[in-house]
Amino acid sequence: MRNIYMIRIRNANQHKECSIWWKHIYTYNRNLQQNFVRRIATMAGIMHLLLLSGLSFQFSHGLQPQFVFFQTPKTWSEAQSICREQCFDLATINDMREMEIVLEAVKDKYDDAVWTGLSKGTTFRWHWSLADDDFYKEGERNYLLWSSVTNSNCAVSSNGKLNMLSCTNQKYSVCFDATKQGADQYILNTQNMVWTAARDYCRTHYTDLTSLRNDAEYQIVQQVANGNEVYVGLFRDPWEWSDQTDSSFRYWNPDKTVWTDSTQTCVAMLKVNSGKWGDRACTETHPFVCDCRNKLSFIKLRISPQDSMLDLSNPSVQADILEQMNQKLRSYNTTAVFHLTWRKQSDGRVFTKEP
Repeated sequence: MRNIYMIRIRNANQHKECSIWWKHIYTYNRNLQQNFVRRIATMAGIMHLLLLSGLSFQFSHGLQPQFVFFQTPKTWSEAQSICREQCFDLATINDMREMEIVLEAVKDKYDDAVWTGLSKGTTFRWHWSLADDDFYKEGERNYLLWSSVTNSNCAVSSNGKLNMLSCTNQKYSVCFDATKQGADQYILNTQNMVWTAARDYCRTHYTDLTSLRNDAEYQIVQQVANGNEVYVGLFRDPWEWSDQTDSSFRYWNPDKTVWTDSTQTCVAMLKVNSGKWGDRACTETHPFVCDCRNKLSFIKLRISPQDSMLDLSNPSVQADILEQMNQKLRSYNTTAVFHLTWRKQSDGRVFTKEP
């Protein structure tokens, strides 16, 4: 009997990004896109009895951003257009966990710089260094109790109020540790540092520079500071993400100030700085990272295993099939971060024999 191969994306019209992902990831190699199903179906001679299976193809972390590295150098605007056409947008990076995912995807596959989705906007806005949306209740991001207002771009806590201060001044700082409880979460760093160095210190040893979300935190930080003027996580800059989200996460090289009036108006990961960010002219051409976020892509496979004695209800057999498919995908050198799992049907089965 002739082998039959079929693959399709379920609800592609409802989830346009899913079909775009499939089109892009498997056009890194034209033959891979054309022959992918056949290659899966012939792996190790195990797919021969006509079956219907549900394969869940999940990239990276489900509903979280899915980062894909494009190695062809483009200007920032060209990269933005490609990302919007083939994925979602240029990459927005929300926290250190996502930054580590990007670093893992890019590794050392570039010579100089890699574009991110950050570029210079027209309006200076205040942000907290700790960017996690779940950390803030409604109104807490903007609960700013100012004592003095200047043109400076960083903030210190002094006697229970906020003052604007040049980010290059060296000060003590207060770190926040999300792993602890109560007042123990707030730690005084008694090393004099510029704001960016204080932020990196807190991220390395704790969670981040502290935020001030409510009256209680203002009071706790005042007590922890013990009369010192201390840096907190508040800063302002004009940088904007391509997808217009309000992520305050920044990963500047330590010698980069929060903001300088530079003509370099787009932001890239710099290899010389181990992936930390720097600003570059948007007309330079560099590889880039797209956010190709997806819901789960469900793919149906009709395959025919040769060995009719193979028990495809056995979890070990199912795991072995997945591992062989993962190995095959990795062998084609795609830079996408992906994860394959079987989708169980309502009766708990993965495979169903056709009539």
